[in-house]
Amino acid sequence: MLGKVYSEILEGVNPRPLETLQAAGASKLGIVLYGLVPQALPSLVSYSLYRWECAIRASAILGLVGAGGLGQQIELSMRFFKFDEVVTLLGMLLCLVGAVDFVSGRLRARLTR
Repeated sequence: MLGKVYSEILEGVNPRPLETLQAAGASKLGIVLYGLVPQALPSLVSYSLYRWECAIRASAILGLVGAGGLGQQIELSMRFFKFDEVVTLLGMLLCLVGAVDFVSGRLRARLTR
């Protein structure tokens, strides 16, 4: 899925700077490094972080149905009526998602300057 989105992001960049670099005699590597990457990097990073955050949330949900991980621990604690552990695990999940959101926000802000 990421490969498809990445290819669409790279195809959607403005071709004018790439053509200008090529006309100036830049190598293919130079065109990629100085024309393509600066345009596409904010979108690539933003989407990658978004998918990472979605994966963390999905792993917790999948764990509730038996796929393992934090969700499975939550389900086991609920089954054994250890609600103090449930609250702790939910807090950990909330902190994890919050940390990912914080890091992604800081990176996005830094890349869009």
